[in-house]
Amino acid sequence: MPDSIHIVSTSNASDLGLIALADLAVAASGTPYRVVGGQMVRLLTHIYPIPGVMERATTDADAGVDELTATGLGLHSALLDQGYTAESGNHYAKELVGQGRLEVDILVPRSVSAKTVRLGGRGFDPIPGLNFALARSPTCVEVNVNLQDGRLLRFVVPIPDVEAALVLKLLAWQKRLAEKDLRDVAALLEIAHAHRESFSQPWYLDDVARAARGERRDAALAAYQTADYLDRGGPKDVHIQPARLRALIERHIRNPK
Repeated sequence: MPDSIHIVSTSNASDLGLIALADLAVAASGTPYRVVGGQMVRLLTHIYPIPGVMERATTDADAGVDELTATGLGLHSALLDQGYTAESGNHYAKELVGQGRLEVDILVPRSVSAKTVRLGGRGFDPIPGLNFALARSPTCVEVNVNLQDGRLLRFVVPIPDVEAALVLKLLAWQKRLAEKDLRDVAALLEIAHAHRESFSQPWYLDDVARAARGERRDAALAAYQTADYLDRGGPKDVHIQPARLRALIERHIRNPK
């Protein structure tokens, strides 16, 4: 049975992001994918609530798929059938009268190059950590939404488990240095600290052998680069506590060096 959560949308931006996520759930039914990005973090903070952690709102929906899925036309055609327009190889948009634009991005794993990957004649943005997330069992979540206008949405989506989500976000932070990614890293580490014993899959980012290999190692290196950054003064974001974040890194992630 999927985890069940209830979200009350409190802004137009939040409405747009959740409607796009519901559309993605319909279009991607039967497709191997994971919801990634800000929506992934938002849903995990509802499954594993933490006092003081702000809800992550975002206006779009991101889906991570493998290269074979991206090469095919199934998801592409399903989004077009939902009324979306393919504005580029991996970006889809639909105008919602009176509210704004719904946006969905399809992302693929990064291999050697960080440049746009061409698959099936279309360009896709590659992201590090996605191979790791796709290889692990997803967390399936039933999302129940109250929109601002009183409408109700209900849909089920697969998201990475907390460890895979943290790998994705640490590598995103390392790549972009966007403080929203660092806030997400902090939120996911708070979840691990409070709920780790209840996770359905073992936590291996602090395991001597497993944390020294593959994308876990890449993420662990990114975590300790982050710790060094925090020691040098860290972010200006008032919602990030540098000393606590460093302590969480040391508690839950093994330094692979």
